Amino acid sequence: SGNQRRVRQRKKVDMKKPVAVAVANPSPEKPSLLDSYDDYHEEIELMDDSRLFGPEDPKKLSDNLPARLYGCKWKLIYSTFQHGISSSTLLRASRECGGSSILIIKDYNGYVFGAFASHPWNNPEPKFYGNGECFLFTLHPEFVVYRWSNKNGYCQMIENNRIIMGGGSGIFGLWLDEDLLSGTTQPCETFDNPVLSHESHFKVFGMELWGFHDGP
Repeated sequence: SGNQRRVRQRKKVDMKKPVAVAVANPSPEKPSLLDSYDDYHEEIELMDDSRLFGPEDPKKLSDNLPARLYGCKWKLIYSTFQHGISSSTLLRASRECGGSSILIIKDYNGYVFGAFASHPWNNPEPKFYGNGECFLFTLHPEFVVYRWSNKNGYCQMIENNRIIMGGGSGIFGLWLDEDLLSGTTQPCETFDNPVLSHESHFKVFGMELWGFHDGP
């Protein structure tokens, strides 16, 4: 249909040219790059337009997703550009969609980064949950994925409508304030990530939350 965008996924890997720019903390539980390409659906289908994805970004991220999501359509379930700036709206959209999601953030310095969450953002208790499928990433100026390090289980958490990914020693890999206007990013043990933005404190220019749809 007119509002669907298709991103062509290559089926074969040129062994002379690595597909991924960089991946930190490769997970033994994740299928190999070659297995991913052998089993992956030919096309990644975005059911909605994105204001934050670059042309190649869905392909880059898709190769790092769990195999259970291969072939699913990507659906935009929250956007600050469409739904206003509201953590309550974001959390409600995640709860209604269910399942895993990709959170993408662009700051006022032009950095684009985010997180893949294995579980919906709907845990009412302020404690960490999720599993080792979770990861942090940067899209611009460089694509890098920071996988679970297996050092702790501080994968994802909601605390007073604040969104948190990764932790350890009192700091968080990604922390978004309840107003979704600002956040922090710091090196954390969960993902062995660096600061994802230009600096640890950032102002949010825009944000999108993408869910996965396996129906027609």
